[in-house]
Amino acid sequence: MSNRFLLSVVICSLAACGCGEQSDSATGSVGQDDQNSGLPQTVAPMPGAASMELSDSAGASAVVPATRLTDIDETAVTAAEGSHKSDREPIYDTETPGDELIAAALRRAQRDHKHVLIEWGGNWCGWCYKLHDVFHNDQTVQPIVFEEYELVLVDEGNNHDLMLHYGGSDRQYAYPHLTVLDAEGNVLTNQETGSLEVGPKHDPEKVAAFLREWAPKKVDADELLTAALQQAAREDKHVLLRVGTPYCGWCKVLAQFIQDHDTLFDKDYVDIKIDTMRMTNGGEVADRFAPEEPGGVPWFVILDATGSVVATSHGPEGNVGYPHQPNEIAHFISMLRDTGSHLTDDDLSVIEADPTAYRTKREVKTN
Repeated sequence: MSNRFLLSVVICSLAACGCGEQSDSATGSVGQDDQNSGLPQTVAPMPGAASMELSDSAGASAVVPATRLTDIDETAVTAAEGSHKSDREPIYDTETPGDELIAAALRRAQRDHKHVLIEWGGNWCGWCYKLHDVFHNDQTVQPIVFEEYELVLVDEGNNHDLMLHYGGSDRQYAYPHLTVLDAEGNVLTNQETGSLEVGPKHDPEKVAAFLREWAPKKVDADELLTAALQQAAREDKHVLLRVGTPYCGWCKVLAQFIQDHDTLFDKDYVDIKIDTMRMTNGGEVADRFAPEEPGGVPWFVILDATGSVVATSHGPEGNVGYPHQPNEIAHFISMLRDTGSHLTDDDLSVIEADPTAYRTKREVKTN
């Protein structure tokens, strides 16, 4: 069994992690996770309900007119699946429109250089639960899904036309049905999942092979940095370079925070994330700017257009990570005030208010 998978499960259980966020009681200070080269610090539960030319992957079913499986007698569906309607907790969100779920997943995918994996189905679908369990629990499949994709479950009953938009109307649909999008929302492939089955379950090796085939190409961190510096020079900006890993919960919190305020940060910064696990040359690029004792992740630096460090997240009391405590927030704001030329005092007040409110919310939750 994969050591990385076992470690991720154990750490997640002990830290009571949720939504990719490191528990305050786990190892590492609040606002950052321990930095351990390539090893997961937390494993977030993948969303059970969140975030064009068509080409079928090998083994796809023959193209026939579209049919809604839900229009067939449910008894026949159950018999065909070999699985009774699940009594488990629902995994599909039947309230939020599917296009909103997909849009949120695309935002996260763009942020983290991932693809979007849509699992069409419904809470009535026993095979959907089976595949969902493989995505979450199989030692081979789970790391691929977590590291390379934003998984989003979309209820086909409420979003049938949306499914046809992504999958086409010239095919027969059985569930679960998979669609892979790139980070820009372009359809890369549609996949029926019958060919991924073996007996009464899905074959993890077949599922893993499909996911590997359609995973995003590795980003070269050197090339990413070079492009960011060139953009900064053209636009008279600095580069905000963040360092983290897919298993760092606080990295996700910081990334979401910056994305939520991207119109403000874009005034002065070209924002990039260096993923030391997933990117080619990621570790080497991070090492160029790392302090002697970087501590946990995330950590970040602000570079001028020549690549020189002009500010760092390592303040008088160490790395601020996601700025959480008052002294950390103050250091972060001082970094922006000292290096930015277009952010106004009102802009900085808006940026400062978010982590302050986040801290207050957490303090209320833990009291």
